[in-house]
Amino acid sequence: MVEKMKENYFSMMKFSCLTIMLAYVIVGDEKSLQAISLESFLLGLFLAAATLYELLDKEKIGCLLAEIILVIMIFVLFRESSVGFYLIPVVVLDTVVYFKLPLIVGLMAFTGVFLSPPDLAVYMIFCIFISVIYFQNHVMIKKYQDKLENYEQEEFKLKDSISDKDLRFKKKLEQNSLYYKNQMLEERAQIYQALHDKLGHSINGSVYQLEASKVLLSNKPEESSRIIQAVIDTLRESMDEIRFILRKEKPDRKKAALLQLHGLCEECREKYGIQATLLLEGEDKEIPDHIWEVILDNAIEAVSNALKYAECSRLAIELMVMNKIVRCSIYNNGTSCETIVEGMGIQGMKDRTRKVNGLIDIDGQNGFRINMIFPLTSYEERGQA
Repeated sequence: MVEKMKENYFSMMKFSCLTIMLAYVIVGDEKSLQAISLESFLLGLFLAAATLYELLDKEKIGCLLAEIILVIMIFVLFRESSVGFYLIPVVVLDTVVYFKLPLIVGLMAFTGVFLSPPDLAVYMIFCIFISVIYFQNHVMIKKYQDKLENYEQEEFKLKDSISDKDLRFKKKLEQNSLYYKNQMLEERAQIYQALHDKLGHSINGSVYQLEASKVLLSNKPEESSRIIQAVIDTLRESMDEIRFILRKEKPDRKKAALLQLHGLCEECREKYGIQATLLLEGEDKEIPDHIWEVILDNAIEAVSNALKYAECSRLAIELMVMNKIVRCSIYNNGTSCETIVEGMGIQGMKDRTRKVNGLIDIDGQNGFRINMIFPLTSYEERGQA
């Protein structure tokens, strides 16, 4: 109800102003009851047309024509009356507003002065008052509404731009993730190839030697024993080679995770102009693979949220490895918020952290900071403890 009154306040003010002024003029004139009734009827029609002009959107020209015709009729039928003079400013200003004429044309509202109205002072005050409220509503408030519309359009454009950037960023993250997964698959393929190339021949030779020793076991036991010993030595060497290959070629998930975090910071710097840094203190080899996975997933989610909502210029990922725990802090200097609304992203970070018995704290004051603490002991060691 209040909002409706705010929207139609000008129509109500216009109607009230005209009603009071016309009532004042009619009461002051000495006319017959019949003349007052006809004049009041025409004035009622004029008030209706002037009010509907403000309320309607498509039929404004019809209401404006009705105003003009009624004013002419009142002047013709009631020449001795002064009521028609007070309708001239309304008709002139409505015409200026409808046809979007220059504001200077609005001075024609004072043309009644040249027709010698009975009460010049009252007429001038009315013209000035009605001109001021028209100027306020159709110039000042209109400019304010136009600015609000422009701001809304700019806001929509910014939201669309942020959404596009977010989609491109997520696509780039997915590409980086696929790149590192392909790297790991290639490393595994190298392991399989190395095992096949280096161990296949020796194992096949050992099988042939064992078959030969089986034949010689009864007739030439000494020869058979020599062959078996040679096979044992070959298999020992093969086991050493397996250990060497696994140590050398084993996919390093820690290295891959660090590369992804570095790539994440580089992406922020190059694509979005954000000063992103990665700081690691302590021995990263102490961090288990499952902890690295949670740190990486949560960092990707936190950076994605920062790009989407924070409007930050600086972002930092800090990893500190201590004796029994590793602390991970992700900070941006963007928009602060006293009340943090937990969406799917934040809830996902909390769930991943709790699954590995970690703790997570989110602080929205002075920017936005996510603090995580993970235990370095394995699940088996925690169970034994």
